[in-house]
Amino acid sequence: MAPKFIRLPLLLGAFFLVFLLGVHVGSRRNILNEKSDVINLFSNVKLNKELQSMKEESLKSFSFAYNKTHLWSMRLANEDYYRIARTLPCRSVTYVGGLKNESMDSCSQATINEFSIESTLQAQKWIHDHQNPANCENKKFAIIQKYAGSGFGSTIHQILWAFGTAIGEGRIAVYQVPGNWLYGSCSLSNPDCIFLPISNCSVPADLDFKKVTLINANIDHWFKPVYPPIFANRSFNWYRSQLLFYLMRYNPQSLNHVQRRITESFDPPSIDLHHPFISVYVRRSDKVLNREMSQAYHLQRYFSLFDEHARRAKISNVYINSEDTNVFKEFEEVNRNKKKYYKLLSINTTRNIVFSTLLGMSLEHRGEIVLEFLTDLFIEANADLHAGTLTSNWCRLVDEIRLVLGKRIPYYTPEHRFLVDV
Repeated sequence: MAPKFIRLPLLLGAFFLVFLLGVHVGSRRNILNEKSDVINLFSNVKLNKELQSMKEESLKSFSFAYNKTHLWSMRLANEDYYRIARTLPCRSVTYVGGLKNESMDSCSQATINEFSIESTLQAQKWIHDHQNPANCENKKFAIIQKYAGSGFGSTIHQILWAFGTAIGEGRIAVYQVPGNWLYGSCSLSNPDCIFLPISNCSVPADLDFKKVTLINANIDHWFKPVYPPIFANRSFNWYRSQLLFYLMRYNPQSLNHVQRRITESFDPPSIDLHHPFISVYVRRSDKVLNREMSQAYHLQRYFSLFDEHARRAKISNVYINSEDTNVFKEFEEVNRNKKKYYKLLSINTTRNIVFSTLLGMSLEHRGEIVLEFLTDLFIEANADLHAGTLTSNWCRLVDEIRLVLGKRIPYYTPEHRFLVDV
């Protein structure tokens, strides 16, 4: 046997070799993630430099919300998320209701590439640059006017169709001031009340109809989507999601309200400290009454879809929201049957709100409810897994935002239907 003074260096040398081998293997395993981080960091720095022309408040919000891990305060998919995606079985879904059916496979390289963070950074930069030129003179404009008198998600999607039409025609989209948006509780009466300005350009004082066109935002459906050439080869599902994300960037006032509500409701008081979690939105009431949904689903139906996957991925936090207060009673029953595996996350919000009740509110009260909507949307979009019914425009908003954030694990829906309403 070798003397102790010889054995010790040998053991240390062997340990060092094993350590180097582990670093090498780990480096190879993570090389794609490291490249992605480098790309994201480079893109973020480049984007931040090119945003100097934005209004001061918007720039402050951008600097706060846009960094290596977040885009406008929404958490981008990161290695923790991708670990969950690798843990779960591959799922293939088909979105219907558009010009053509579009399939997504959570493990397909084509899907991974299209809904990558790099793809989002490039798209959001292009849309931002298009909408915020250094000089607004001699540009073609489209004034978005006449908003739909419908639910929040529905009216947002119809604004999206108008926005997409403007961009497809090579025009800068601006909102009419004042507008007639049901959810605009400030003097502008348009979406700029709660979101960052759609453009740094203003409505031209001289309406030269060779350069200016009017586009109604109550067109119900987008029958003939037109893509700008740069996005010609993209799926409609990807394109609509990118347009919507740009429109719905929270302004500083909205973002501050959302963060404050989360701080008041969550313990610990940060959404980032509750990952991983699944969000469940249960839509019932008027959707069923008006036959937009074929039936109301008991909460157990939602849990039966994701319970096995949640346990496999070690996800026990669940955020639940619904206009129906009975859902929370159902959770107690469901969780009792599951031996209290799940920990409930929720916010103190106004329940039993449907479109008809919104119409009966004062503009100020409706504005308060909209901020509650935005708080819920923020939490849902930041989740790792999502469950809901995509016949609901609200759930489609969540679906679109999560895709922009690089979250490709498909929705869990008791309808077994993935709807794209154009």
